[in-house]
Amino acid sequence: MNERILKNLTLCLTLSFFLSVIFLSNPEPGYAQTIFSGDDSASSEELEIPEDLSPELIDSLLAQTSDEQLRELFREELLRQAEAKEAEEAEGISILAGVEMRLTQMAERIETRVTRWIDAIANLGGRGPKVDERLALADYGIGGMLLSGAALVLVGFLFAMIVKLSLKKWRGALRAPGEYGDQGHYGYWERVLRTLTLGFFEVLPIVGFLIGTRVFASFVEGPLGPLNGMVWIYYTGISYSWLFVVVARRAFAPDAPQIRIAPLVDEAAQKTFSLLQRAVCIGAAGWVGAGFFPTLGWGFPPALITVAITGTAVAGLLFFALIRNFEKVKGVSLSILSGTQSVSDGQEVSGVVRVLSAAAPIFLAVYILFAWIFWLAHWLERGQHQLEGPVGTFIVFFALPIFDRLGREVVGTLLRKESDRAERFRDVFRGAWRVLVSLIAFILAIDLWGLDLLSLAKGEDAPLWASTAFDILITLLIGLLIWKMIGAALYTEKRISDASEDVDPANAPSASRLDTLTPLFRNTLLGFLGIIVIMTVLSAIGVDIAPLIASAGVVGIAVGFGAQTLVKDIFSGIFFLIDDAFRVGEYIELDKETRGEVEAISIRSLQLRHHRGSVITIPFGELKKITNHNRDWVIYKMPFRLEPTTDPQHLKKVVKRVGAEFMEHPEHGPKFIEPLKSQGILSIDDDSALIMRVKFKCKPRAQFVLRRDIYHKLRAVFAEEGIEFARRKVEVVGPDGEQVDSSSAAALPPDALVEPNPSAPR
Repeated sequence: MNERILKNLTLCLTLSFFLSVIFLSNPEPGYAQTIFSGDDSASSEELEIPEDLSPELIDSLLAQTSDEQLRELFREELLRQAEAKEAEEAEGISILAGVEMRLTQMAERIETRVTRWIDAIANLGGRGPKVDERLALADYGIGGMLLSGAALVLVGFLFAMIVKLSLKKWRGALRAPGEYGDQGHYGYWERVLRTLTLGFFEVLPIVGFLIGTRVFASFVEGPLGPLNGMVWIYYTGISYSWLFVVVARRAFAPDAPQIRIAPLVDEAAQKTFSLLQRAVCIGAAGWVGAGFFPTLGWGFPPALITVAITGTAVAGLLFFALIRNFEKVKGVSLSILSGTQSVSDGQEVSGVVRVLSAAAPIFLAVYILFAWIFWLAHWLERGQHQLEGPVGTFIVFFALPIFDRLGREVVGTLLRKESDRAERFRDVFRGAWRVLVSLIAFILAIDLWGLDLLSLAKGEDAPLWASTAFDILITLLIGLLIWKMIGAALYTEKRISDASEDVDPANAPSASRLDTLTPLFRNTLLGFLGIIVIMTVLSAIGVDIAPLIASAGVVGIAVGFGAQTLVKDIFSGIFFLIDDAFRVGEYIELDKETRGEVEAISIRSLQLRHHRGSVITIPFGELKKITNHNRDWVIYKMPFRLEPTTDPQHLKKVVKRVGAEFMEHPEHGPKFIEPLKSQGILSIDDDSALIMRVKFKCKPRAQFVLRRDIYHKLRAVFAEEGIEFARRKVEVVGPDGEQVDSSSAAALPPDALVEPNPSAPR
């Protein structure tokens, strides 16, 4: 097994070495350039003029300068003035006028060339002698030429097939499904590694094809005759097309979905790859077929028209495929922009994502038409492909989802912690990566069209408005990133306050001190960030911000004197927060009428949510006394009016038993700190009632819930134990001092009734 692996590695390295030798060796004769260094004019010494000139230095230079050098300097000065005048005239022409002039020139050249091509094609019969002359170059005639060409094709693909078969086992192992046969078994980075390795192995047959084709072509130069000029066209078109197909196959992986790195479902990946493969095959066939015309003596016009027809066929294939799959392209765009492989009907997607996904197929259709017109116009005008912009931008567009997925996985790998804060940071960095990749793709696409955007924005000759716009854009993007990071680091979820007195404290926990101060820190930092960004933008557009910074202190003093109440509120709030007098979520009481749960805290006021639902906003400067019902513990005392005959010891035992039951209660037990107990007789009122009191110690805000249930429980237990609540009574005493019952008191005259003496013994 080790020997086989070593053998395969040796084969791969050998093929790579031969490929390097071939491409670094002698170039094609027709495309080689020879640079000669023997130039007589180069031997003459050039005159250098210093920047700082004085009358004495000028006289010295004139004395040392020959007539030939003076004529050269005079010529350079005239050329400089002519170029400056031409540049001024060009600046005076508007952009639209320049575009119109360029299009007019292009149309005239295309008309001239197409007319010449039509005449050449109409007179193809007259090129018979030229064709015969070219065919006569073959040593063994036309039959030998055709057999040599077929053998050349066969040898190239035979070499490729040998390399492919030697790597079959490795390629099969890399494409093998996971242990459970599902796509999700392999991790992302393992899929990337397998894709790159498999792509390398699939490129090696192309290397074998190139080696076989070029080596065999050197042995059959004579029999090939005129087809020697086709060898370069042939293997270049085939190898580049083959390489593009390999890259597309590994990116979309229609044959191995378990290692696919593109965020596409199987159907979308298979159809996309199939479409690209057909387009590349049509293009390669047109390129190779067009090469036969000039090689065999038919001239360049048929070749140029063949390439134009081929490019039009490729564009038509892509355009009509897009039209047929319009809705599917929209769905794929939606899934890519939303960061998932498929979007369900109930999944929430932002409006911006839906608009962009709906516009994606329209943009693609318009771009295909524009790219085709651009390429065809340049091809008909100059016979040059100009494929960097149209095809390069197309490749960049298809690579965007892959790099977007790459960034998402990198962020997920670096931030593995499972928490709400980590998820917020992952969202921030994924968004930043998406913006960065989009900007790089945009700059690269613009550069592929021949426009250096960075030089236009920050080059030496860049216009002021472009440089200013670039600085503002970078400032806003950096400011937005920092803004998002501050929001993610200091995020606090808005509380939905219950604010009722009898709420369960377990369902309404108060915020920590850090959570209370976090919104203030966040708002302060965001305020400073906004000021810095505004100052930077003003400086970029040419505003002198030094006076603004210098006047900030004076303005602050003026505001301090003019808004003393505001300053008082701010400083009072600072000291209240330093003292930790209250926190968000705590139930506080300011006076008999103002109470509620702290819902929000700003720099100058706090908001209370009353238990009836109203929101009360109170400036810090108006706070005098604060009663906080949420700190540490609460002792709650409950008085009862009982009959004078009540036995305090019996009552104590009953209350103790009830307290023990509450301590064992699964819901109420954890709320107690100390159990319910009796405090005995508190007082005896004038109505001959015993005022007995019980108390308990519990967690903050639990006293209201416990009070309610304790009242219910004691009322029922007292009834069972014969303990009666005292009722308020009115005693009627007759003239003789004897107590009269209610039926007899009704018959007595009013003046016969005497109020009882409280101090009299009973």
